[in-house]
Amino acid sequence: MNLIKISILLLLLVLNSCTSSDSQKIENESRWNQKYDFIYDIPAITFHYDHSVLAGSYALGLETTEVRFSDVSSYLGHVCLCGAGGYRISQIAVNLLKGDEKFLEKGDFTLISSRDHTVSDVIAFVLGCIRRHNPEKNQYFIDETIEAPRREYHYYVGYHPQKMAVHIIYRKHLLIGNEQMDRLWKVELAYDQNLATVNQSDLKLYQDTMVDMVKEVLTGQKEGLFDAKLLDYDEFISRVNRLKLGNL
Repeated sequence: MNLIKISILLLLLVLNSCTSSDSQKIENESRWNQKYDFIYDIPAITFHYDHSVLAGSYALGLETTEVRFSDVSSYLGHVCLCGAGGYRISQIAVNLLKGDEKFLEKGDFTLISSRDHTVSDVIAFVLGCIRRHNPEKNQYFIDETIEAPRREYHYYVGYHPQKMAVHIIYRKHLLIGNEQMDRLWKVELAYDQNLATVNQSDLKLYQDTMVDMVKEVLTGQKEGLFDAKLLDYDEFISRVNRLKLGNL
């Protein structure tokens, strides 16, 4: 009987140790409000990076690097919808452009965005698209000639080693509708100008809606939110060359 009690006690101690370890891991990893703990379940995007081999950055036996959504949040300084959109679009692009490759090479992408905003900045951050004043060295272009309905954004991503490209449409308005988006935008503007003018109910609405939208974007469950298809590589290069000439 005593042996059974001891066995049960030892089992409880082991289970408690595992639970404490998991809790400690989340606590050590997380720097955000616990409402956003779900972001640590979002799969990482794994790349190879040749310059990391050159610099000797990789640990012995490793030649890949991960970008997680938590890295994007640290890059921006907060968890937000723009970060979620940019990360999800990057995931979609990488999955479509892989072809027969196990890992794509970070920094060998070119990005064209229909709008100069944070979403495309995040895509550029994840994929390693550097923005240069010299058009021949630039990997991140804005094409303001792309026409689209309100809060519908277009992104073209090319991966040069595979000579592949993808066109991704992000219909952000489908999350909660343009009217509710406008309301949240007004709250954000008021907060930026004078936070004392924002009442607690509007602040709570903004924060609660942000959590829901970030989760919905990252999990990709909203039908029609993203539309992606492979694009002819020569057509993509033609777009890039036109933008290069426009920047000269």
